[in-house]
Amino acid sequence: MPDTPSLTHPAPIGRILLTAFPLRLELRAPMRLASETITHAETLLVRARDDAGLEGWGEASAAPTMTGEVLPGMAHVLTHHLAPALTASAGLTVMEAITSMARAIRGNTGAKAAAEIALLDLLARRASLSFGAFLGVPLRSEAPALLMIGGGEAHQAITAAQAGWAAGYRHFKLKVGLQQVGADADTVRALRAALGPAAHIAADANMAWAVPQALDFARRVGPGVLDYLEQPVADDDLPGMAVVQAEAPFDLCLDEGLHGLQDIDRAADLQAARGVGLKAIKLGGALGVMRAEARCTARGMAQTLACKISETSIGAATTAHLACLLHDVGWGVSVTAGALMEEPCAPRILPQGGMLRPPPGPGLGVVPDLARLLA
Repeated sequence: MPDTPSLTHPAPIGRILLTAFPLRLELRAPMRLASETITHAETLLVRARDDAGLEGWGEASAAPTMTGEVLPGMAHVLTHHLAPALTASAGLTVMEAITSMARAIRGNTGAKAAAEIALLDLLARRASLSFGAFLGVPLRSEAPALLMIGGGEAHQAITAAQAGWAAGYRHFKLKVGLQQVGADADTVRALRAALGPAAHIAADANMAWAVPQALDFARRVGPGVLDYLEQPVADDDLPGMAVVQAEAPFDLCLDEGLHGLQDIDRAADLQAARGVGLKAIKLGGALGVMRAEARCTARGMAQTLACKISETSIGAATTAHLACLLHDVGWGVSVTAGALMEEPCAPRILPQGGMLRPPPGPGLGVVPDLARLLA
């Protein structure tokens, strides 16, 4: 992680108050995963406000299968643990204040991520810097966006992917584990045939399979079809992942199995995956993502960066800024604000021409409509 002057500045941050805004937002269409069907997004917005009235915002979606957190608990942790820790940190530097919040309660990486991002957004706005420039030196102005395709019949997946191709997308991820293994493999092969060799095609099983099913899928798909498969087996089965990776003609990506830097090392040591799915909610915030990316680079692991289903444009802007800081975005970047029927934030951060760009202006460049949050 870069040692930037912004993060190492010795001045105290002053008195900052955190406020939780838990939201339940309807999706445009249900998202079917192997473990559940999601109709509404449950997400926590957090406001950081200083005595001068300047505000920063952060977000983290509830993701029980990843972090063990549910939305009411996240709001409770923010209000009763993280907010008091930050209020007590008025005389501390930014990194000391973030450490104080991290130590206020074990786990709860989603709630901590929202609080940390809100604080960093506020401080970036104070410094009249973009969120990315506050954290480091952006390496690019845009990153390739990844189009998520829900599992289902092959013709439905092909229609969605071809529409995405026409809109400029070149990275696609198909949800699998919802059909028989053979049907999923047929859909992946049909998708490759429809899009051709220039498309980057991934699949995400969301822990749907045991090792024999994952191996069956790999054999049926064959070589030269899939770029990577995300989390085919249970999150605690790294030895099983290693068995699949040893035989699969494509890379595996660790996602639900990532809970900290030690999991990157374990996956690399066991040769259980060749890539990692990075999400701020799993790693405690933006700085955790940057630390994880550095560890991935050191261990020769690729990365894909993503929001959870489904975050507002606060989360999307955070991801867009981080995507411009990371060294390797070859596996694509996924934001999910477009899956929401409506949201309380502006501007809305959606990929354009298949590319994701952070909004201009200080901080994240996105703010919610407070009146809508309080309604």
